[in-house]
Parts: sequence; structure tokens; C-alpha cells
Amino acid sequence: MEILSFLVFLIYTLIILMVLIYVSPLLSALVLVFLPVLAIYLLPEWTMEFFSQIQFSIVVPVYNIHILLLIWSAFIGIVTYVEISSWYLLREPEPKKQKKPAPDGLPEEVSKDASKAGQTTLKDFVEKLMMILKGQKPK
Repeated sequence: MEILSFLVFLIYTLIILMVLIYVSPLLSALVLVFLPVLAIYLLPEWTMEFFSQIQFSIVVPVYNIHILLLIWSAFIGIVTYVEISSWYLLREPEPKKQKKPAPDGLPEEVSKDASKAGQTTLKDFVEKLMMILKGQKPK
């Protein structure tokens, strides 16, 4: 592997890791995608030449674009794992409700509103989602 290619991918990976660890996983996913796109818009000839360089040619030639796609797939997996695990750890489990025994052994009356008490509305879901994305615990 050429030294220049190795350095470019090393710096790219370190930037993504630093943003992932110190800022936000979602922002690191945006940096992951927009940094190569920005390079294509700013330096199109150099970027296309860089991505089309052959690094390995054992049986099938491996270009720099293949290495970029490998880095993308690895970091997208890491970002997805971090987001799902942070969502799972921030959610609050619902307390278990104990049924009170009915007086005199009579069956309990079930009201129409009681079946809707455990359901969440779209508005509640969006509010909880926004709180999780902001890094707060949902209520």
C-alpha cells in the first residue's frame, strides 16, 4: 500500500473515531459520508485518481475505493451499535402494576379508557425520540 494512501485513510479513520468518541455517533456518520463527497466536489480529478489506484492485485485488484467502502461498512456498524445500545440503556422500564384484589370476590370492572392507558401516541413517541437524540433520559 502506498504511504500516501495509508496516511489519507489513517487520518480519515482517526477523524471519524474522534468525532464518534468525543462528539456524537450521528455526527460521525455524517462526517463518514460527507468528507469523501466534499473531497469529490473540491478536488474531483485528484479524488478520482486517488480512488482508482490499485493497492493489491493478488487474484482480484483492490482499489482505494474498496478500502473506503470497507471503512464505511465497519464504522456504520459501530455507529448503529452505539445508537441502539444507548437507546436501550436510556429507556426506563415500565413499573409492573399489581392488580388489587376485588372486594367481596366480585370481578373487576374494566373501563374503556383503561385499555388505552398503556398505549402511547405518536406525539409521545416523537417527544421521547427527540429526548433520546438530545442525550436526555425520556420521562
